[in-house]
Amino acid sequence: MLFRSRLRRMVAPVGQDANVARIVQSCATEDYARFAARWENPQLHAVFTAHPTFLLTPDQTDEVARAASDAREVAVDCVLGERPAISLDHEHRRAMRAIGHAQDARDTIVGALLTQARDSWPDKWHDLAPLPFRFASWVGYDMDGRTDITWSNSIGFRLAEKAERLHRYTQSLRDIDPDHPLLRELGPATAYARERAQDFTADLSDPAALSVAANRLTAPDPRRLLTLTEYIDRLEAEAKEVETKEAGGPRAVQLKTLAAAMRADGLGMGWIHFRVNAKQLNNAIRRKLDPNGQIDLSSKGAIVHLRKAIENVKPHRSNFAALAIESSTAIRQFLAMAQILAHIDADAPIRMLIAECEEPSTLLSALYFARLFGIEDKVDISPLFETESALEHGGRFFDELLAEDIYRNYARKRGRVAIQTGFSDAGDRKSTRL
Repeated sequence: MLFRSRLRRMVAPVGQDANVARIVQSCATEDYARFAARWENPQLHAVFTAHPTFLLTPDQTDEVARAASDAREVAVDCVLGERPAISLDHEHRRAMRAIGHAQDARDTIVGALLTQARDSWPDKWHDLAPLPFRFASWVGYDMDGRTDITWSNSIGFRLAEKAERLHRYTQSLRDIDPDHPLLRELGPATAYARERAQDFTADLSDPAALSVAANRLTAPDPRRLLTLTEYIDRLEAEAKEVETKEAGGPRAVQLKTLAAAMRADGLGMGWIHFRVNAKQLNNAIRRKLDPNGQIDLSSKGAIVHLRKAIENVKPHRSNFAALAIESSTAIRQFLAMAQILAHIDADAPIRMLIAECEEPSTLLSALYFARLFGIEDKVDISPLFETESALEHGGRFFDELLAEDIYRNYARKRGRVAIQTGFSDAGDRKSTRL
């Protein structure tokens, strides 16, 4: 009883109906313009990490979560369960499971918002594109200080996430209409993604196995999806069409809710965050621009060299063979991102976190590689201000960056300047829109 009371004080669970009612009530006095401005821009970007409480078994974790999320007085049963080995796969599964719950909760919120908009502004609500939350994770993509994550792990995880998200989209659409024509496309696309994910669970240190996996992923296939733009447009158009029919409102809301989920997550469970260390980037840029070690990367001269290099670099085509032979961890990160954007999900941008980033030249080095591999328009380069010194000098850091046309043009193209403060595990990530 003491544990249950303490849990209730910490979490203060509220029933789902009451939660939804509070959201709707908070919007009741707004006009449409304010309502759309409030709910079409994410109010939170939630990043799911790889630090579950391993003291508890999964069964115990589930029991605590059940009690914490139930608004009624419920008992917490004493369960034991089997304690699995802590592995990268286990961490990834748990993170994806948590994101799945968050997606379900967001769908409930979006459905309530759309219903409220339909009732309040019947002539405008179809223009609404709600996106209250975005989700992301760096589980499986953080190669800084980890030796158990290879580039093929990252590709495999992203393919597995694609398969899982497509499966969830398919289930949502089947719940709306078991005979919906889009199911004939989403079903095969899900199977294709699952097959490709399986390819990347093999030992790809064998060149022959790598060749098979890469060729299957890059070969043309009618089942392969790289963008959901067409599906979003078709669902939105159908929602507008069924609204004109008798009792078409609930179905229209469901279709727009599914379109909103696709718009938020793309072809994955959420956005992904790669991470690299500043030293790894500095070593990589020296290899490219300063093999003799004559440039002090903390100097003004380094900024001049990098500015010229970024202005003059021509985008290179890359492939999985380049990934397999590349020895630099930092460059492998950019190569992996390029392959994900080219062959898995062309729409969802990728966050590149730079740990221990204290010099503007380090961020410009990342911008150089992003442009070198043709992905600067899809990558948000974010320094991690993790130390007291880095936080104190953060203003100077961005003063120097924003004095460079090359960086300002990049920021305008992305529409944001991304930073993270605190230790990487703190998850305090900020994106300032321009």
